This record gives sequence, C-alpha cells and structure tokens, in this order.
Amino acid sequence: MNILFVCTGNTCRSPMAEALLKSELENQNLLSKVAVSSAGIAALAGAEASEPVKNMFVYQGANLINNHRATPLDAAKVEDADLILVMTADHRRQLLANYPQSAGKTHLLKEYAGLASRDTEISDPIGLGSEEYARVLEEIRACIKKVTAILKKEQEGRINDNSHRQ
Repeated sequence: MNILFVCTGNTCRSPMAEALLKSELENQNLLSKVAVSSAGIAALAGAEASEPVKNMFVYQGANLINNHRATPLDAAKVEDADLILVMTADHRRQLLANYPQSAGKTHLLKEYAGLASRDTEISDPIGLGSEEYARVLEEIRACIKKVTAILKKEQEGRINDNSHRQ
C-alpha cells in the first residue's frame, strides 16, 4: 500500500504526518508493507521542513524530519498512491480539479481517521507561534494513531484472507 499526505508547501503538516506514520508503522512492524510519502500542492522543490517543525521533532527525541525536502505534487505521485490524505477541503478541491482520477482515494485526514466532528481540517501553523505548531502536531498525532489502527486491521484482514485461501 502507498499512502501520500498532501498539504500546501510540504514543509509542515504533511511532513509531520509522514514522519509520525512511518514511526507508528515501524513500531507495529508494518513499515515493510506500507510506503509513506508527502507532497505539496504549491511546494518549492527541495525546501526543508520549517524550523519549528524540525525543533519539535528534535525536542521529542526523534530525528525523523531533518532530511525531509519538499516535493511538489505531480501526476505520478497521485497515480502511485493508493490512499491520499489531505489537510483541508481546499487541498482536496485542488487535487480533484487537477487529478480527477484521485476521487475515490482522496480523503481529509481527520475524516479518514474518524476524528472530524465540527472541524474537519488541520489548520496551517506557518507563521504562528510554537504553541500553534505543538497543537497541530498533537492533532496530527491523534489522527495518525487512528490511521495506524485502520491500517493494522486491514493488514490483519489480508493475512486472514490469504490463510483461508491456502
């Protein structure tokens, strides 16, 4: 399975989601079964993750994001993805307008995780204080925990299906 996270510049929200999911999948021994990447609708190719994001990950003892470089969204990334998780409804609109073939596999991260009550979007903390970055990180972390549980259940279902067929 190939999962793609999408935000605007691919320097904050989508790299955080990518790093957190990779870490969770590694903890669940699922990283070999799921490829995870991120891209930005308006990304400047090669840009590093924003400083507050890098600082938060270092503070948490994880060096998961220092080598991240922004990647612009393109048709190949959309085509390769089995699941595309976006941060806002506007990201989904833009993605579907440019890549209509992605309609069945594109979801808001909070909706896919089952955490969208009134607020379905993960807001952009760029230019805001460290408290807002921390809030967004925790919001994404909660979503990633739910997504990991969904993926684990799907993988277990595939294993059970295969064992019954033999």
